[in-house]
Amino acid sequence: TPAAAGIGQGNGEIGFGFGFMDFDSNVSAETGGRFSIRGGYHFTDLFQLEGQILSANVTDFERPGYSFQNTSMGAFLVNGVFNFGSSKTTVPYALIGGGRVGVLDVASDEGVGFDEDGPAFQVAGGVRLFFGKSKRAAVRLELSLLRENTFDESSTHTGLTVGFTWRLGPAK
Repeated sequence: TPAAAGIGQGNGEIGFGFGFMDFDSNVSAETGGRFSIRGGYHFTDLFQLEGQILSANVTDFERPGYSFQNTSMGAFLVNGVFNFGSSKTTVPYALIGGGRVGVLDVASDEGVGFDEDGPAFQVAGGVRLFFGKSKRAAVRLELSLLRENTFDESSTHTGLTVGFTWRLGPAK
């Protein structure tokens, strides 16, 4: 059966992840921390729709003309997740999503702040590694590309996260 681990049609899933965001040079050219919360519903063993909220932050960096104290990014995305494989413990996946992103830059020396929001698109790939007797919990590893358009520029940010996810629903 495809995706025989702790997911399947009719199940929900919630989780969180911590990691790093390598910001595009249009935004900061630095790497900062990243946190995300996600939850979704499996319409089939192979397809899931999920909502994701993510936050990324980098502090103390230079950009021509400004010395920045902080850049923060927040996004809300809706992702289509495609699950692959038939292992009892390993479920690789790919996802594509879209939503909105907001970016806030605070320039420390000048006391200037820049704030803008715009559309965002995401592609990612990863794997869930289920464990335990009932295979309801998993470690989730993910590599993602987030493309957003703010400040009249398109920027692509690379993210790497490690997190946990839990299956919600009847026992398999």
